[in-house]
Amino acid sequence: MALPNLPFKGRTPQVVAIIPSYIASCQINVVKPLTALDSAHRIKFKHVLEQNATSSHIAWADLVVFCRNTEPGYRHLLSEAIGKRKPVIYDIDDSFWDISASTDPDLARYHLQPLRLKQLEVYLSYASLVRVYSPLLCSRVSRFNDSCRIYRSSFDFSKLPETTSRRSPDEKVSIVYATSRIVDDQYKVFLPALAEFMSAHHDKVDVTIWGCSPPELLTLPGVTSKKLVDRYDDFLKEFARSGFEIGLAPLEDHEFNRSKNNTKFRDYGACRIAGIYSEVDAYASSVTNEQDGLLVPNTKQAWHAALERLAFEPELRKTIQNNAREKVFQDYRQELIEKQWIDDIEELLSEAPSFLASNAKNAAMLKLPILAENDGWSGIELQNVSPNRGVLLKDKIYLEVQSTYGSTIREGALPVTTYDTTGGSISFDFEPIRHSKGKTFELRIAGLTVNSERELPYTLRYLPSEN
Repeated sequence: MALPNLPFKGRTPQVVAIIPSYIASCQINVVKPLTALDSAHRIKFKHVLEQNATSSHIAWADLVVFCRNTEPGYRHLLSEAIGKRKPVIYDIDDSFWDISASTDPDLARYHLQPLRLKQLEVYLSYASLVRVYSPLLCSRVSRFNDSCRIYRSSFDFSKLPETTSRRSPDEKVSIVYATSRIVDDQYKVFLPALAEFMSAHHDKVDVTIWGCSPPELLTLPGVTSKKLVDRYDDFLKEFARSGFEIGLAPLEDHEFNRSKNNTKFRDYGACRIAGIYSEVDAYASSVTNEQDGLLVPNTKQAWHAALERLAFEPELRKTIQNNAREKVFQDYRQELIEKQWIDDIEELLSEAPSFLASNAKNAAMLKLPILAENDGWSGIELQNVSPNRGVLLKDKIYLEVQSTYGSTIREGALPVTTYDTTGGSISFDFEPIRHSKGKTFELRIAGLTVNSERELPYTLRYLPSEN
């Protein structure tokens, strides 16, 4: 697919992705399509784990991408991006607020920590654009940011092997359950049905559990396991070569799962695997029942009947395999998602002062030196702020406090989204700053541009802490 030329002259846009880990969703949704755009010379792209990211990565980039980041310890990276007026895209495919502690205790223990949830909401509030993958998640994100859009995840067909080992009609029918989690209890949805089915048909069917090893499954006749392959591309090649015919995609119906992505449909469909999918939002929105998959309620009877149909009705199985392959190619191939990324980059950079040289002067951040002469200074108020006083205000104003040595000591003040254009005031509150003992701190305010730094059109006062 031919991609449009970006309307920028002089140099290619530079994009950095700062991610917490190389889990499958970060690779699929961010790293792979942006790497492809880099290879096509449409952008210059770098990706780095947040633990290794520095301010130099932010300085190099014209646009910064975060994906599933929630660690408060790395919030200075977001502060640096916003402080330098760089557009920020935040990509998220799970509703971290809704993780069930009973069904996924490890994930809940990590993501439901109040400080992580608070940091997630800071990312969402300050992002120029939030990318999500379900209507439900978009509605949750919209509480923090109106610039939220729903996308499809991509599938890179170039990573599939040219040939696969399809089995002959006289061989056993092969079933697979693939999961990227080492600990995964979603299999309990189909366990009773599979146990009964394999007890009766293990001489005609075999099952592979790929990615986890629950004893309840591995003790069933005809069931074996394969270890998780960390790199998604490596997994995909091996998975496609294996020649599986039926794939299982269970998902319990609760709030967290309703916002999840349809990864298994894309993987199964692209590899010509006929899938059995739980009849929940993540799959019901993409699978057409009996055409490119079987949608079933989460009952023993429904799952057992679906296993019987796909295992012993070869024509139905073949039809679903071919239709699923065609749908994934038409709707999810990576080139389509690359085009969406280019459109987003073009839109966000078309007005970004940090990128456009013509606006470079106005992109300078307002910097105010201050002295904290007593303990507990906890805010700043800008008075008589209005456009007719030579002040330009953006939709959001961001404040951070820098120490004399250049490190960020206070950041993440709430964005100001409303102000009095006739000459009102803007206030920021932050955690109290202790006595600076004659050393100068620096307030940095992004989103506020003045015509002249020599004659600032406002007065400054400190808001003492109540403590």
